[in-house]
Amino acid sequence: MKRRILLGVGALVVLALLAIALYLGVLVRSGRPQRAGAATLPGLQARVSVRYDRWGTPALDAESGTDLAAALGWVHANDRMFQMELGRRAVA
Repeated sequence: MKRRILLGVGALVVLALLAIALYLGVLVRSGRPQRAGAATLPGLQARVSVRYDRWGTPALDAESGTDLAAALGWVHANDRMFQMELGRRAVA
C-alpha cells in the first residue's frame, strides 16, 4: 500500500514539474522581441527603419524627431516585452 501511495505521489510531482516547465516555456516564448518583418505604429508621419546589429543593438533611421522618438519608444517596449509580461502575470 505504501508503495502505491509513493508511486502516485511521485507521478503527481513529475506531472506538476512538467506542467511548470511547459508554462515557463510558453511564458518565455511569448515575450520574445520582434527582430524581423514590419510593424505598424499609428501616428507616424513617414517611414522609420530599425536595424539590429549582431549584438541586438538597434539603429533607427527617421525623417523627423517626432517619428524617431515614437519608434524608439516602440523598440524599447518591444525589447522589454518579457519583463512587462512577467510583471503583468505576477500582479494578476
